[in-house]
Amino acid sequence: MTRLAGSMLVFVALVAPALAIPASAQFRSDRSSAEVGINNVNAPVPDPLLTGKRAFISYELGDVTAFPSSYSGGPERAYGEFYTQMKAWGRYELVSNPKDAEVIFAVRFVDPPNIPHPQIRIGILDGSGRVSLWGFVEEVDFAFFKKHRDQAFTAAVKQLVADVQTLVTPGAAASPPVPAQSK
Repeated sequence: MTRLAGSMLVFVALVAPALAIPASAQFRSDRSSAEVGINNVNAPVPDPLLTGKRAFISYELGDVTAFPSSYSGGPERAYGEFYTQMKAWGRYELVSNPKDAEVIFAVRFVDPPNIPHPQIRIGILDGSGRVSLWGFVEEVDFAFFKKHRDQAFTAAVKQLVADVQTLVTPGAAASPPVPAQSK
């Protein structure tokens, strides 16, 4: 057997099993709020999340280098998509001044070199912005092509909204999570 043929055989033996695993399972880890469970220890959910009527959504500047090369849009994309999804849900009246809100959702996209996949994080604060009430994180699944990365980005935002729905409406079915796109 030639050296090239032997190298190809080793390559096929190592890569072929990975290709048989669905793409969503290949790159998923436990850095997902939905995967580890939404309040699976049944901790008390802070009252402002349950009784609040008005919410403010803030944009926290995160990692900007992924835009527009890795993902379409700009650094505020996670904020815009989260805002749109929360508005469509209709649970909270979205206000433009944090002083008018009982709950503040702080949206941030992060892609530091020390984590394997980019994340979208939601910090939830009381209306004064001084007390952290809860938080969620969803990874953006890996995809080779930009259009699939964009789909994975949107799926992560939708999953974050489903995470919030699950937390604030215990026992009620939240919108089903968006299935991972074929990469």
